[in-house]
Formats: sequence, structure tokens, C-alpha cells
Amino acid sequence: MKTISIKFNVLFIATLSLSLLAFTGKAQEKMEVKPFHPYFYLQPNLGLTQYYGDLNSDDIYNKNPKFGGGGIIGYQLNHIFGFRGQFMAGKLYSKSDSHQLIMDDKIWDLTGQITLNINEIFKTNPDRLLNFYLFGGAGYIHEKNQVDNYNGSLFHAQGEDGRSFPIGAGAALKVAKNIDLNLEYGQRVTSQDRELDFVKAKAKYDQYSYLSAGVTIKMLPKDTDNDGVPDKTDLCPTVPGKISLSGCPDKDNDGVADKDDACPDVAGKAEFKGCPDTDGDGIPDKDDKCPGVAGKKELGGCPDKDGDGVADKDDKCPDVAGKKELGGCPDKDGDGVADNEDACPDVAGLAKFKGCPDKDGDGVPDKDDKCPDVAGTVANGGCPEIPKFELYKVVYFASDKAVVITKYTKDLDEVAVILQQHADVKVTVEGHADSQGPDAYNMRLSEKRADYVINYLAKKGVEKTRLVKAFFGESKPAADNKTAEGRAQNRRVEIKSIK
Repeated sequence: MKTISIKFNVLFIATLSLSLLAFTGKAQEKMEVKPFHPYFYLQPNLGLTQYYGDLNSDDIYNKNPKFGGGGIIGYQLNHIFGFRGQFMAGKLYSKSDSHQLIMDDKIWDLTGQITLNINEIFKTNPDRLLNFYLFGGAGYIHEKNQVDNYNGSLFHAQGEDGRSFPIGAGAALKVAKNIDLNLEYGQRVTSQDRELDFVKAKAKYDQYSYLSAGVTIKMLPKDTDNDGVPDKTDLCPTVPGKISLSGCPDKDNDGVADKDDACPDVAGKAEFKGCPDTDGDGIPDKDDKCPGVAGKKELGGCPDKDGDGVADKDDKCPDVAGKKELGGCPDKDGDGVADNEDACPDVAGLAKFKGCPDKDGDGVPDKDDKCPDVAGTVANGGCPEIPKFELYKVVYFASDKAVVITKYTKDLDEVAVILQQHADVKVTVEGHADSQGPDAYNMRLSEKRADYVINYLAKKGVEKTRLVKAFFGESKPAADNKTAEGRAQNRRVEIKSIK
């Protein structure tokens, strides 16, 4: 009977643990949880012990609990499972009225146990305030037992060692990050059995319970920002972040930590250091000169539909291939002037003439040059200018005379020859007088002097139609009329070519 009972308890604990482990694996694999970091913990506790066995078979209500105490050193392996070693020392007391016996034992035991956090099976929550757990295991128990008669005489005394199999449940209330208050109840089945021959009771293995309250002090890894990543592995230990990013934040949730994210305020791709690529051309928007339309890497992400190496946004002729130096426009005559700006696109010319030639080099493009084969002037439409002829002669008269002084006749003869050589030239013949005499008289005198010169030149073969008469009397003196020298210069006729 003893062997069967022991095996049953061990088998029960093992089966329960394995079943819950399998169930836990299925429940947890469906959800993403924070990684668990194993830790050690200490738990001093105080409580009440209570004996169950042959000696109190008629005391089913356990009226005689005793104080006990102990401690636990544990190691939490993951959210659900842990291991712990428990030491407990106390007394076991029982009083049997039917047999008039009193048991007063001193005990201690040391057990190793497996713990199972029930709540964590269904949903992992490292911040849960109240957690329920089961425990079970095996260990060693030492009893110094003593059985007395009611009259106080020693009836039975001995020391016994054996095996102990604890199983129980508890509750932990979280009061701080690393401190819990614990209340637990454990039932210990031992390998001992008090077999007193005269006690006619149903034989059973001795058991006792331990109801305790304790404080659990966890030796958690330091986590300054409380993000679930220990400082020793946290790349951003002072600011809460994501587990998957080694404790660093990712405010745009693109999977790139802010510290490595070139665009931390907008979601992007890891390959572009967290920056987006809206048009999907392989160039992140921040470097893409045309982020809204797919383009070429060598053109900063801009398209080039005519394939001339000039981005459409900069191409003055986006629909036809051209030259980069001409803004993407063609130049079929090769003169360096784009066809769309070339006034003569089929023949090479000069940029200053909008691509038109000037073969005579006179500054007038051939298309506007009236004499394209001979250099001319811009003012004359590209044709050479005929030099303008200018003639100016003055002849003088004696006082109150309308006949030229003899020495000036050679000047009139020279004028006649020149006019005959330049048949297209016309001249004005202007008569003048000094201030002596009345104005009206001088006016008539100046006219006579002009008539004299005209008639003289006509006699020399110059057509009168080329001679335009004018007379001004004394109104336009050439010198001061107050002196004789001045008055001599004023008695004159001026011959001027007409421009």
C-alpha cells in the first residue's frame, strides 16, 4: 500500500506538468509575447503546519495547527515554468481523544519543486497584478517524533527520516516590479507511516500541510526604461522601445529603430534606412527628385521618356531625343543651336543669329542680307554703303556788288567740275550781305549775289535744277559787322551739297 501511494503521487505530478506544458505550447504559439528573461528569487515565509495521519484519524477537522517558517530559493525559467528549492521547519501536533495520545513532533524538510503559473497559460502578461500558480515536487523530511499518554508519560519517541512529496497552489500579488506578496497552501505526503499496533485505524501515510504567507524578492535584470529588454542588451536603455529592435523605439512603426531611421517620422523600408519610396523606383523619396513618378537612378529618380539622358522635368524637348548641352533638344545641323530655337535648322549657322549663317561676315545673317555674297553694313541691309559726297565752298563779294571778286572765280570753276563729276549731287546756293544799308536793300543784294553764282555755274554746264537758291540778307552774319574785316566775310555766297 505504501509503495502504490508514493508512485501515485509522483505519477500525478509528472502527468499534470507534462499535460500543462503541452497545452501551454499550443496556447502561446498563437500569440506574440515579450521575451522572458530568467531570474532568481528569494521568498522568506511564515505559516501554519497541520498533521494528518493515524494519530488524528478521528480529528478530521485538524484542530491543532502549529507555527512554522522557512524560505524558498527559486529560478523562474520562463513565463510559465520555474524551479525552486524550499526549506521548512516547524512542529506537528495531534491529540487523539479516543486513544488518549498526544503527538508533539519537530520537523524540517527540504524539497525541490516545479512551479506552474496558471494565468500565463492562457495569456502572457508580465504586468499582471495577481497570478495563481501550482507547485509539486519531491524532497527529504526529518522528524523527531514523540507520542505521549494523556498522563504525560512517554509512550513512543524516535527520529525518522524519509521522503516528502509536496503539491499545492498559491497566489502572488504584485506590489512592485520585483516584489510579490505570496499566499500558498501545500500538502506534503511523506513515505512514513506511524504504525502503532494498538491503534485500530485505517492505515495511511503520514501527511502534513503548510499554509504560508511570504514575500518574494525577484533578482530581475536591470531594465531602466521598463520596456522588457535588459539594459545589458538594450541598445536604447533610457527610452522605452520594441523588443524586436533591441529596446529601441520606432515611432513610425516601419521596423527600423529611430536611431537608425533616416526618416523617423514616416514609415519606410529597411533597405532605405526607414525612408519611403512612393513610386517604387528603388530611390527613397528623400533622395528622389521626382518622388511621385518612377524614374532612373542615374537621373535622381526622374523619368526620361525620350532616352536622351536628360530628365523629363529638365528636358525642353521631352518627346524627342536631343543633346544634354542643349537641354535635351536636337540640333540636326550641328551648329550648337537647338532646332526649336534655330531660325535656320537645316543649315549650320551662328548662335548670335539664332543658328543662321552669315557667309560674307558683315553681321547681317544671309536670310536678311540683301547682298549675302558681299560684305556690307547693318544699316544698309548687308550691302556696302556708297560714300556720301560733301561739298562746301564760299566765295566773297565787294561792298554793294553782286559780282564775285575775281580771285574767287577759280573756286566757282572747281565747283562746276565737281558737280559735273557727281551728277547725282544737288547743292544750295545761299546769298548773304553785311549790315551796311537798309535791310530790304541788303536782302535784294544777297539774292542777286546768289543769282550770279547760279548763272555762272549754269554757264559751266551745271543744270539749274541741281542748284537751290537761298538768300538771307544781313540776318546770318559770319563775322562781326562792326569791323571792316568782319563785314568783308559777311559779303558772301555759300555753296553746300544737300545730304
